[in-house]
Parts: sequence; structure tokens; C-alpha cells
Amino acid sequence: MRLKPALKSALFFSSTWIIFKLLFLSLGIFQEDIFFTGLLNNFLLLCAIAIGLYLEKRKEGFGTGTALSDIKNGVVAGAPYALIVSVFLFFYYRDINPEFVEFKKNELMNMHYKSLERESYVDSLKAQNQDFNVMTTDEIYAQIKKETASAYAPSSLLTLSLLGLTMLSFTYAIFISAIFRKILFRDYY
Repeated sequence: MRLKPALKSALFFSSTWIIFKLLFLSLGIFQEDIFFTGLLNNFLLLCAIAIGLYLEKRKEGFGTGTALSDIKNGVVAGAPYALIVSVFLFFYYRDINPEFVEFKKNELMNMHYKSLERESYVDSLKAQNQDFNVMTTDEIYAQIKKETASAYAPSSLLTLSLLGLTMLSFTYAIFISAIFRKILFRDYY
């Protein structure tokens, strides 16, 4: 069975991101902040879709196909990338580097603890959430801690990353298809 070029692109770029993530872990860089690795993830998703769509267009002919088939081919590259990276992140934060999740939870809880010392902050929380009106400050802190723990659970991170990367892959597929059809390969249409 031969894989479609767009699918090969997704497999290659998702594997590349996984290798980079593990390399950064072994080198101990970019561990406290996810900004750079997030940008790298977005860039590799964009590359997977662009190169996958280009390879599909080269295979079928640059002047053939509809805009919808181009978007579909872009999603064929983006959706597997999103799935592979999201599943990897689940295992990464659950088994490989659970310290990161604990570090982020502790960092956020320390910020909340300091903020809860101010009466104005407690009043603003009570105004935003009616359930906090009957709670003491310690009970509010315990509730925030419980909600933070569930938000940073690897299963929650899997859901959010899968949703985010899937939405990005649809958006990138539309934009790249439009760029290919209207700018790069307009002479073929």
C-alpha cells in the first residue's frame, strides 16, 4: 500500500517535531516555557500542509483539481499531524516529563496564593463566581487548586492540543490552498 504524499509529509514533520521535543528535553533547553516549542510546532504544521499539498498538486497536475480538493489534500496532511503530535504530548506530559506539568501548576498556584492575600482580589473572585460567596479564602484556594489540577491533566492537554491543532490545520489548509491557486500556480488555472 502506497501512502499519499500529503500523509507522508504529515508523518515526516510530526516525527521531526517529536525529535526536536525530545532533543530539547535531553539538552535541558526550552523546558520552562512553551513559547518556542509552540512556534516550532505551528511552523512544522504549516510546512507539513504546504509541502504535502505541493506534492499532491505535483502528482495530480498543477492545473487540475478544485479548490475543495486542494483543501482536502491540505487537511490530509494537517489532521494526522495534529493527531500524532497531540497523542505524543499526552504521553510526554504524563510519562516522560510530568515535572513540567507540576512546575506550571505550582507556578500558577503560587500566583493565586499571593493574590488571595489581597482582599480586593478575593472580592473580585466572589463577584465573578457566585459559588465563592459562601467560601472562606482557604476553601477558594482549594477549589482553584482542584480546577487547576484538572486543567493541567494530560488528558485535558490532549483534548486542547488536538482541538487547537485541528483548527489550525483547517485554517492553514484553506490559506495555503488559496495561496497556491491565486498566487503560486495561477498560470495553470
